[in-house]
Amino acid sequence: MTKIAPDPSFTVSSLPPEISTKLQRHVEGEVLVDGASRGRYATDASIYQQFPVAVLVPKSAQDIEAALEVANESGIPVLPRGGGTSQCGQTTGAALVIDNSKHFRKILSSDLSDPDHATVEVEPGIVLDHLNAHLKPHGLWYPVDVSTAAQATIGGMAGNNSCGSRSIAYGNMVHNVLGINAWLADGELANFGPYSESMGRAKVLGDYVKHLVDD
Repeated sequence: MTKIAPDPSFTVSSLPPEISTKLQRHVEGEVLVDGASRGRYATDASIYQQFPVAVLVPKSAQDIEAALEVANESGIPVLPRGGGTSQCGQTTGAALVIDNSKHFRKILSSDLSDPDHATVEVEPGIVLDHLNAHLKPHGLWYPVDVSTAAQATIGGMAGNNSCGSRSIAYGNMVHNVLGINAWLADGELANFGPYSESMGRAKVLGDYVKHLVDD
């Protein structure tokens, strides 16, 4: 398994111009490197503050893939960001922040015919309240009920394994997510879902975890 890690010598406070230019050449979305833009992303709902080296607001999946490849080649840490509602500082850091909340808000598909086995596939930037507005006419709602539902995104909630006030009855995100299509640090897209349906790098990772559990 390939080991991917940020370059420990990468200590600059902003993205070097040559890397910024390279990133801008490979993406359609916005690459924000000015102080004002970085300042907006330097904090979340917590007391913590740390300037990102740059911010990417991707317009497509290809933007994210390209950004991860550039960051990996340059040894730059990457930090995905949703609604920025965390009270523990998870979305702040000296990294390339990738903001998924602007262009990744769609509901891709849903099967709500059986309320006991209803499923919905969404992009990471969709806000919880917007998802519930889609489900409400069917008498359904997403059970991970966080207090910041008007701003929190499903992607951010998954990253934090959010719970909410009803978690004792309905569980955390880990109990209510069937699978995730996600990019690894080197830009490779992997599907994380039921072990029986896994393939590629995701299956390699699953085999590794299963081996640890069995031992």
